[in-house]
Amino acid sequence: MISTLILITVILHLAALVAYPMTGPAGYPFIIISSVIWITFAVFLANGTSSWERGNRAALTVVFVLLCAFSALSFLPQRDGSSALGKFLNGEYPDRRTLYIGLLNIGIDAPRLLPPAPPEKPL
Repeated sequence: MISTLILITVILHLAALVAYPMTGPAGYPFIIISSVIWITFAVFLANGTSSWERGNRAALTVVFVLLCAFSALSFLPQRDGSSALGKFLNGEYPDRRTLYIGLLNIGIDAPRLLPPAPPEKPL
């Protein structure tokens, strides 16, 4: 269960960073510090609930995932000052270009996400 919670934590934080990449200089330190805090919490949580029944641990895992996602999206700094969760709730979903920038920020080049280039004008 520990490795599952750690993997979920890392994936959620990276997904938040990719979906809303305009974080400014505080984005990467936030992702690292928040991930470490949530991973530490996951280790203590898994050790404390190792004797629980499987259904109870599954319910706790769902609550953990929701709280981790809420935390990552609420506190992820953005250049414009609004939270990523606020943008999501206002209908400002990431588009293909934003996802391209987010993936490029973590070292993945996916040019298929870019919109097609406009046709060239004849001379």
